[in-house]
Amino acid sequence: MFSLTETFKSGLRTLALLAENSGESPVPISEMTQAIGLSDKSLEQLLMSLRRADLVRSVRGANGGFLLARPASKISLKDVLTALQGPIRLCDCHQDDCRDCLRPEVWKALEMCFEGTLASITLAHLISGEPFQILPHSVVLPDSPMWQEGAGI
Repeated sequence: MFSLTETFKSGLRTLALLAENSGESPVPISEMTQAIGLSDKSLEQLLMSLRRADLVRSVRGANGGFLLARPASKISLKDVLTALQGPIRLCDCHQDDCRDCLRPEVWKALEMCFEGTLASITLAHLISGEPFQILPHSVVLPDSPMWQEGAGI
């Protein structure tokens, strides 16, 4: 089963903290560990992953710490998930003619839907507190009228 890791959840909390302080001075690790509830070592490892993905940047010196590398409106949930958990894969073989997976195109379509949704939600959306409108997604199968009218996966 696909689920969000504690690393991902901590990463989102860390990025939200940095986004809320955006434009101000860098946030020191000691301040973040208290707010996030991670040890210095765990937070440093998390921040290294976020820095490698160009989501945060570090500032050295007495007033050093971390800042977002780009505006919160330019950081998507897909960026964060990919940086901390890797790419979204429902089927690990990724072969169009895989005999182990029943209908690989279904899993690819679901991955694309999931990735598209995550790419459309930004860190700015999460910290804004504004309500989301959730719309159902659908899969159109060959026996439905929509398929016969030209729609499909």
